[in-house]
Amino acid sequence: MNGATADRTILVVSPVSGGGRALRASRQVHDVLVAQGRSPELVITESGDHAESVAAGAGPSDLVVSLGGDGLHSRVAAGAVRGRAVVAPLPGGRGNDFVRALRVPQDARAAAEALSVATQRRVDVGRVGDRHFVGVASVGFDSVANTIANETTWLAGPLVYAWGGLRALLATRPRSFHITVDGERRSLVGLNVAVGNSGRYGGGVRICPSAELDDGHLDLVTVAHVSRAAFARILLHTLPGTHLSRPGVCTGRARTVHIDADEPLVLFADGDPVAVLPVEITCEPGALRVLA
Repeated sequence: MNGATADRTILVVSPVSGGGRALRASRQVHDVLVAQGRSPELVITESGDHAESVAAGAGPSDLVVSLGGDGLHSRVAAGAVRGRAVVAPLPGGRGNDFVRALRVPQDARAAAEALSVATQRRVDVGRVGDRHFVGVASVGFDSVANTIANETTWLAGPLVYAWGGLRALLATRPRSFHITVDGERRSLVGLNVAVGNSGRYGGGVRICPSAELDDGHLDLVTVAHVSRAAFARILLHTLPGTHLSRPGVCTGRARTVHIDADEPLVLFADGDPVAVLPVEITCEPGALRVLA
């Protein structure tokens, strides 16, 4: 399928992604899809559950064009895994990390136009309980930073994640984690635990820089208890993905990761709170078909 051969094309738009960016771009995207010979059905989402339900209702010969941020793409991907539809993620959020990982243009219209020459591929997805994710699931510092970023409405784009990270740096304290990686248990007094599928979050931060979308594994990156100054240096190195050699940083690969802690911490995935520890995170290899 190259999109033009789909039985149905469903354009799923989040009205809140990017402070309304996706909604503003939806008319242009719709017109591009029509010009490509498609007859897109426009769906403005009411919630994440609604987006997932729409995608789950699409069949194997249908194309679901997802216009929004990573939270929308995550929920559409979850539905598409169930219904086996093909997903075409377009940028409409503040971070757009999934589309970055797929090397999709960062402009919604340009990304839609590129679908005419896009190819289909299979990518992995992560799973936490009954929730899927396409980017990163993490807990600790990231939980605090995500909460702050999600509550901040006066900043646009990736700057909101920088603001959340700065405030979280001052508020985060070490926690006692118990991590089991493919059956091997280890304990850690640390500041953050990240499990990456695409390995990107926060508008381009490469927290798990070795992660690949189609390698059948998740990448694990942990940060032990280091000084606040040392942790700040680690954070500065996460944007280019050069932090893995910093003191206190450990990395690995796994098919299954179980995370527990001495307190009920909230795990975030693709920018949204999805579970309270303990959790088990698994990789579902090649479970999602994407057009990109």
